[in-house]
Amino acid sequence: MNIKLQGKPGEMACTVSEVPAFPGGIFNLGYPEAIGDANDPVWFNSIKPTWEAGPDGSWISRGTQAGQLTYELTLTPGPDSVTSRFQLTNQGKTPWRQGMAFNCFRCNEDHSIRDNECLRTWVRMGGAFKRLIELPRVFGPRPALQLYSVENAPLGKDIPFVANFQATPDLVIEPWMAIVARDGKRLVATVSKPGLFLFQNREFSCIHCGTGFGEVKPGQTATAMNKVYFVEASLADWHRRMTTELAAI
Repeated sequence: MNIKLQGKPGEMACTVSEVPAFPGGIFNLGYPEAIGDANDPVWFNSIKPTWEAGPDGSWISRGTQAGQLTYELTLTPGPDSVTSRFQLTNQGKTPWRQGMAFNCFRCNEDHSIRDNECLRTWVRMGGAFKRLIELPRVFGPRPALQLYSVENAPLGKDIPFVANFQATPDLVIEPWMAIVARDGKRLVATVSKPGLFLFQNREFSCIHCGTGFGEVKPGQTATAMNKVYFVEASLADWHRRMTTELAAI
């Protein structure tokens, strides 16, 4: 049985339910919470996108900001994951140095996974798994927020969207973030290809893996993907699976 998705017409968001690993759980994907030029992206609900049901439980969202951008987003469910594929077009007159999509995976509505203290939220740095609470924090104007530079992407200080939060420690980690359930037997995770940065908000126990599109010239369409997981597995076993799957994309 595949996970159930429900696009929200007029909202940059989709609901996830009927997740086999999390019976009764409801999760929200703010996809995208922001999108476009990393120097000046279009924020959540500035665009009123359409949502269209596709084959096999998939959903397609299309959004436009006149004179700036258009995007098409296809979310495809599986038994324990949701794959989101973005097509982003620069409809402006100047090139974007870095295109981006800011993808919010909100977990606060499921008690079994919610982790406001970051005690069960994990990343990987230098080949070692680290609980988020173990990493240095930089307290910006909004102390609950923290952003992270990721491997094979510009440093956060060089991405205007990230730098503006003033909350990025001086370290680099892999482009994924996971929360392990209270029972230690299940987890949720988000990963992007290409990954651009990570973001975590303690207030809502949400994890974000921004997708990067690189330079996008006027009239050009660029692509990227994100994948969220809802699995019964150890962190190490999931990580091995995830790296194999992303290498094949």
